[in-house]
Amino acid sequence: MSMPETAQAAATASASGTVEAVDAAAKTITIAHGPVEALKWPAMTMTFKAPDVDLASVKQGDQVEFEFTSSGMDGTITKITHK
Repeated sequence: MSMPETAQAAATASASGTVEAVDAAAKTITIAHGPVEALKWPAMTMTFKAPDVDLASVKQGDQVEFEFTSSGMDGTITKITHK
C-alpha cells in the first residue's frame, strides 16, 4: 500500500513571479508565479508562508525570484530576491 501524498517529505523548489499581496502581520506573501517544473505545478497564484523572510523589502507589483519548501499545496518561502 502506498503512502498518502500528505505523508511525503517536503520538497524544495524555486520559481519566479509577480507579488500580488504582502501581509506582514500574518507573515504571508501572495505571488502569481510561473510553472514549477520540480513539482510539476502549472502557473498559478498562491499564498506562501514567509516566517523567516524580510517582507518589508517586497511590495505589490515587484518581480521576484524565490525558493520555497512545499508539502502538498502548502508552501513556505525560504529566500526571495528582486529580479
